Amino acid sequence: VTNVEFLRADAQVHAFDTATFDLAISRFGSMFFSDRPAAFTNIASALRPGGRVALLVWQATARNEWIMVVRESMAAGRDLPMPPPGAPGPAALADPDDVEALLTGVGFEAVELTSFEEPLWFGADADAAYAFVGGIGIVKGLSEGLDDVARAEAHEKLKAALRSHETPEGVRF
Repeated sequence: VTNVEFLRADAQVHAFDTATFDLAISRFGSMFFSDRPAAFTNIASALRPGGRVALLVWQATARNEWIMVVRESMAAGRDLPMPPPGAPGPAALADPDDVEALLTGVGFEAVELTSFEEPLWFGADADAAYAFVGGIGIVKGLSEGLDDVARAEAHEKLKAALRSHETPEGVRF
């Protein structure tokens, strides 16, 4: 393929050439922008007229079984508050009305949002799933502040939760 360019950059601040791209894609990244209006304004300026943006984002925290299982496993006796609405993080773009207002507010037209609720595959078995999940940001963040014993117990609880989601097709949530 000769008419495709891949560019990895911080969309909030990268000096994109104006009206250069036909499509901008974010797969589980755009909800971490600290300044969403600036980022989406910048992305919009980089798109040609008629250009599109495609975003894959998580739904609300409580609607993501895997996030809730991780939170419960890693709580280690702590009362973990839910993230505030709109705060940078997995569920920052979970509210369809907010997302539509954000995107139309920075100039996108014909905003279309589609909800997908499909099982997620985390690995062939619990060990493979833990090798993946054990290193992601939410687990790292929830491990902070725990002493060595509490951290080890929380990780064991997470491993057990992953084992409880094993199926013949792998670990699924």
